[in-house]
Amino acid sequence: MKGLINFICCFIPIKKCRKKIRSNLMDSIRRRKELLDYGFKIDHGIITTPEGVRLSISDKSDHPFYLIKEVFVKNEYNLILRKESILFDIGMNKAAVSLLFATNNNIKKIYAYEPFKPTFESAKINLELNPHLSRKIQAFNFGLGKNEQTLELPYIMHASGGMSTTHDICKGEKNATKEIVTIKDAVKEINPIIEENKNSCVIVKCDCEGAEFDIFDRLNENDIFKKIDVVMMEYHLESPVRLVNILADNGFEIQVKSGSKKSKTGYIYAVRTSEKL
Repeated sequence: MKGLINFICCFIPIKKCRKKIRSNLMDSIRRRKELLDYGFKIDHGIITTPEGVRLSISDKSDHPFYLIKEVFVKNEYNLILRKESILFDIGMNKAAVSLLFATNNNIKKIYAYEPFKPTFESAKINLELNPHLSRKIQAFNFGLGKNEQTLELPYIMHASGGMSTTHDICKGEKNATKEIVTIKDAVKEINPIIEENKNSCVIVKCDCEGAEFDIFDRLNENDIFKKIDVVMMEYHLESPVRLVNILADNGFEIQVKSGSKKSKTGYIYAVRTSEKL
């Protein structure tokens, strides 16, 4: 396969482009082989995880192998549940996390939020591939924040999983397009759902490329964290101290898993009491 890639790249006249394409192809093959070694199945643009979740890998957005590895191999959102629970998936992306949690019998309902329309459409494809799981998932094509607003934001298809509603991460990017995005008040969206599910454990998964700071501030102002039992999240672009302080003030036990210092990313896992799970 390496020889074939080198042969194909010989026909690309610009050396810089040739090197980049060769690197991307080799990286894709490596990731593909790694997933196959972990027991995944790949057939006609569909990858099936060991849990039986089917995901499309044929769209033109950012390469899905990284997301699949993060969720299904590295188990960044792994959680053992012993009680009926609901999940808020803030930053649904392509619905990988929602679908993983839907395989758990103790998850009764999932509420998933994705503000960018092209990414939301990719998620819909994956939801349609898993009808037995997606019946648990209610997906919304809007984001959460401090207040109601409509924004025109830059969007990069090949980096769709890294788009932000609060930070300018596309500055200088020539391939960026514009998307109209709706943001709704996090309290008005989340609180009524929690009230409807008072007997359930409430889990928040949050991966929204910097919007987590506005969302946490808004939820904290209205004492919503006192109604939440578990938080699993990836923080971005800023120090996590503000997020950690909010969780600590609301009685959570917290673990921070630092990632890249340069991009200020990492994970935060917070649990109110182990007995509730």
